[in-house]
Amino acid sequence: MQEGKVNLFGKSFTISQLKEYVADISAVGGVRPYTLLEGSQRGVLAVDVWTGSGLEYTVVPDRGMNICNFRYGGIGLDWSSPTGLTSPFMYEAQRWRWMRSFNGGLLHTCGLDNVGEPCVDGDESYGGHGRISNTPATQVSWKTDTENEPYAIDVAGKCRLVSLPEENLLMERKITSEIAGKRIVINDRIQNLGFNKTPIFLLYHCNFGFPLICEDTKLTIPAKKAVDRAGTEVTDFKRIEPPSDSPDEQVLYPVMDGDSVEISLYNPKLQENGLGVYMKYDRAELPHLTIWKFFQKRSYVLAIEPGTCRVEGRVTEKKQGRAIFLEPDESLSVTLEIGVLVNR
Repeated sequence: MQEGKVNLFGKSFTISQLKEYVADISAVGGVRPYTLLEGSQRGVLAVDVWTGSGLEYTVVPDRGMNICNFRYGGIGLDWSSPTGLTSPFMYEAQRWRWMRSFNGGLLHTCGLDNVGEPCVDGDESYGGHGRISNTPATQVSWKTDTENEPYAIDVAGKCRLVSLPEENLLMERKITSEIAGKRIVINDRIQNLGFNKTPIFLLYHCNFGFPLICEDTKLTIPAKKAVDRAGTEVTDFKRIEPPSDSPDEQVLYPVMDGDSVEISLYNPKLQENGLGVYMKYDRAELPHLTIWKFFQKRSYVLAIEPGTCRVEGRVTEKKQGRAIFLEPDESLSVTLEIGVLVNR
């Protein structure tokens, strides 16, 4: 069988040839687990990943297999909140108190019991954006595969959300990057392990900040208009404003075109010839998209949030027919790709 090739540093190598240049493959791509030591993040398991292209990020198994510290060539592309990365045991479930431990990052997973507004459903109270991002993963694994194409780095784990008899849900996540690649592929499988038909809510809260985000940044999205939470049409939803004194946020729902979605954020003035990120997914898996703009000074963030629902909360999403219900043993699979754009 012919050995596949990787392209790095202006040269094309087979893996065998590449190994002749390095004492260990981690010189060009690898994975490193560690435990954080101080303050509100003490004891948190984190896993750093880096590739030969200059892509770097951190997977946090103790925070629902979320992703933070997303960098390319040393430049940070995601957004970090002032809370920093905190232990899941700092989580406060009441209403919007989850914000006290919301570190942002490239990916903050929302759900699986609620997305968006806090609400009361029956006898149960649900906090904003659900519990999955404060659920530590089990059966966590990581590896660098130099034997099989596409020569990838994988981090995987399982998060189980249980509140008997309400739900018994399992999220299995695998995060993959090629050793020479500029992208992250997230593969999720949500399974209902309970006895009852159960609603699930899933949203990928992807957060971007300066220097990627500023008034020079171009947002490209397959939609001509959006609506706000009141249903009012918004035509200039792609515009990115500079930081302001206003504490107001915008929550927008683009009216999407097509089935295969590609969204990009590109800053032509970042690096010598421009730098950006893209996101790809299938609308059959993630039929709804939310854009969150919070451009207040010192909190400057833009979030792109594909999901199975909007962010109006469990009760409203069920009433509006946007909730997905899984029968016992039924599952839902989702793939989301996020990558880097250079010299576009």
